[in-house]
Amino acid sequence: MKKILLTIFLLVSSLAFSTVSLVKIENTYMDSKGIVYVIGEETPFTGTVENYKFSDGDTVLEGRIPFKNGLMEGTSKLFYPSGKLASIATFKNGKIEGVQRDFYEKGIKKKEISYKNGLPDGLTKIYYPNGNVQSEMFYKKGLLDGVSKTYHKNGKMNVEATYKNGVQVGVQKDYYQNGKLKIELPLDKNGLVNGIVKIYYPSGK
Repeated sequence: MKKILLTIFLLVSSLAFSTVSLVKIENTYMDSKGIVYVIGEETPFTGTVENYKFSDGDTVLEGRIPFKNGLMEGTSKLFYPSGKLASIATFKNGKIEGVQRDFYEKGIKKKEISYKNGLPDGLTKIYYPNGNVQSEMFYKKGLLDGVSKTYHKNGKMNVEATYKNGVQVGVQKDYYQNGKLKIELPLDKNGLVNGIVKIYYPSGK
């Protein structure tokens, strides 16, 4: 009998905790330090906020966002009004960590962004709606660093550029949609044009 009563107590307690830990966004507020609270409570919120809205251009995405001690913590998902997955990301201590993946409404990949401690760090890839890669960029602590490439919709190279600590350096190369070299633009260590700019005809001459 005692075992049954204990089981019932644990079940009721669990249900009560679940009720408390899931709140609508309109019942929360964020203080000046970025800490989220439930209105009327003094302890930073731990649980899940539902009806969380995020504007992506003309589209308003909605989802459930997990919090721990008032900061985003764990995996968050945002959805289109149709219910299709729009974005998935992981947060740690209020900062995005790992790879954020965004999708077009048809389910095709839209973006893949690597984060570290809340800043872009590593490879970022953006895709056209047809699934082809639109751009590839490398970041280091939030700044472009390394070779960045953009592509035409047909998959051919569009622009190839090199960055160092957020500054574009070296020779930028632009290409026609047929893959032929279009422009060579030399830049110095400060990102300023330095040297002879070469422009080519679509024939490659």
